[in-house]
Amino acid sequence: MAKTAFAYLDESGDLGWKLDQPYQSGGSSRYFVIAIAVGINNSHRRFGKVVDNLHTQQKWTSAKEKKWATISPGARQVFCQLAAKELAANADTQVYAAVYHKETAPDFLRAVDVQAMNLGAKETQILEQQSRGRTHLVYAMMVAETLAAHLPPLDAFTYCPDELNEGQRTLDSIVTYRLLIQDKLKMGLKRVDRTGPMQRGLDFADMIAGAVWEAYERNDRSFLEIIAPYILLKDFTNTSTD
Repeated sequence: MAKTAFAYLDESGDLGWKLDQPYQSGGSSRYFVIAIAVGINNSHRRFGKVVDNLHTQQKWTSAKEKKWATISPGARQVFCQLAAKELAANADTQVYAAVYHKETAPDFLRAVDVQAMNLGAKETQILEQQSRGRTHLVYAMMVAETLAAHLPPLDAFTYCPDELNEGQRTLDSIVTYRLLIQDKLKMGLKRVDRTGPMQRGLDFADMIAGAVWEAYERNDRSFLEIIAPYILLKDFTNTSTD
């Protein structure tokens, strides 16, 4: 029987690189986090059921999606408990998370402050697009390296990222290069766009990313401590002093 996997990808932390001001006081988040929720042989459906269960326990009646940034601390804790229970009980549900500390990034990634350059509207727009491209590059490389490190042997792998706008092609190219060319994996590889039934799975990945981000950005490890035994976490912080 062929072994397949389906993954949901989402992130936490903003796309900006304005690091000369405090976060939420004119500055960008210092950390960028991705979460990859992988279900082996159709187990990816379990992630959506965790979020369904969260909705039921919280008595949420609206069909509108729930995000980590908008739910209460109590609901966050319940989600982490539900996620930990699912991951502990089912070896075919796996979660990988990765963290990038922007302040330790190489200069070419973090040096440009577009707004401080006082350019015209057209020039500013072009540079802002390039600035967003830096985050898409970091995102894609984090995803590719994390998958290369942790994916089990598979015949086919499908992934569904949350919408990252123009970063789609960067993600596809780097993941394909890392897994199929550099690692020479013999498996089918496909990205799919989000559809309605996938939203709860993406919500699961969003909340995992949020729990990890809280630990790094806000030094609040209370949520991460619940799920930490059941996820694989990699810190991509550049600690080189060269």
